[in-house]
Amino acid sequence: MAQTDTIPERVPPSRGLRIGVNLSRPLMTYIEPSRFGLEAMADFNLGYDYFAVAEAGYSYREPEKPSYQLKENGLFIRLGADKNFYEQFNDVVALGARLGFSTYNRSAPTINLHGNYWGGFTGSLPGETFFKQWAEVVLVLKTELFSNFFLGWNLRGKLLLFGKEDRNMNDRYIPGFGSSDVNSTAGFDFYIYYRFPLK
Repeated sequence: MAQTDTIPERVPPSRGLRIGVNLSRPLMTYIEPSRFGLEAMADFNLGYDYFAVAEAGYSYREPEKPSYQLKENGLFIRLGADKNFYEQFNDVVALGARLGFSTYNRSAPTINLHGNYWGGFTGSLPGETFFKQWAEVVLVLKTELFSNFFLGWNLRGKLLLFGKEDRNMNDRYIPGFGSSDVNSTAGFDFYIYYRFPLK
């Protein structure tokens, strides 16, 4: 009797809330001591292949240059979804999209400009609040080390959409986006996660 091959049914995924911490932020503080940041994320599976994603964080910078001192601090949030293309549910290879929003404050407590022709300038700029919005395309990798513990990597392409401009100084850094000397940039993040399974 001839045997017929049957395609095994996909096992329904166990639902769960996965919460992670971005380990890249403390690493950047080690590389650039004038910069400090914290970021957390959460995702929740909406079936076999889709995840709803939320990411939020805080950033603080206080670079000191020969001619000025700058203070920047603010919050950001990214909202979006991921589409998983990997059949093994517990591991994730996904493509995602995000909308990012940031509000932050910038001030220059000290400005000392020296010039032989026009003379020098000494002063300061008071704090001013800004809002920025951007879009992202994200390549997402997550692998389960052991039960419900994951390591993850995100590679991001970012495009600045709109926001209030600084009339006095060029933008140098937008929390959650990065340097805004150009309208598009890329980023890489490294996460550790724990998933709270739901029955």
